[in-house]
Amino acid sequence: MDKQRRNLQEKMINKKTFESTFGVPLVVNGFKRKASSWYRQAEGVLQVVNLQRSAYGAQYYVNLCCVPVGMEVDGMPMPKVHNCPIQIRLTEAFPDRKGEIENVFDLETTSLNAAEPKEQLARFAQELIFPFLANAKDVPSLRHAIEHGRFEGGSANIAARRQLGVPVSCPLLTWLRIVEPRSLRTRRGTIRYA
Repeated sequence: MDKQRRNLQEKMINKKTFESTFGVPLVVNGFKRKASSWYRQAEGVLQVVNLQRSAYGAQYYVNLCCVPVGMEVDGMPMPKVHNCPIQIRLTEAFPDRKGEIENVFDLETTSLNAAEPKEQLARFAQELIFPFLANAKDVPSLRHAIEHGRFEGGSANIAARRQLGVPVSCPLLTWLRIVEPRSLRTRRGTIRYA
């Protein structure tokens, strides 16, 4: 039993190697790393790729985020993912490949082995991450991506939608306009909107 476990651990890729290997194709394509996020300033859009480790095991999630030019968020020029106004998980962006994505980014059951992770992760970046971000490379393409549902399953907050000129369609806001036009009371104070 111990010999089997040792053999399995030798084949498995470790966390540090996984994170640095994941970032290689990103750095080659102009991203700069800070902690477990990679940042690239495109034409009018800050693009963020984040590798988030699960709190419950050796699984990772890939978050793709954008900050349109002119929006100030906490932590600029390298904001944390939770501060990015437009974001989606890789599994939500490509629901038809969710099982494959989860398998590759689960270090407990992954098909990656320590000998060839670079090729497999580079293929994933080339097939999924870069094409998705190419559809959000500037303000017009980001606006088009949101309007046509590319971020469905993710989020594009109201401020970002307004910044991009994307209509805000939210049943809650429609209801609030009927009840109390032009303002919304929250615990932090009153938010005024048009």
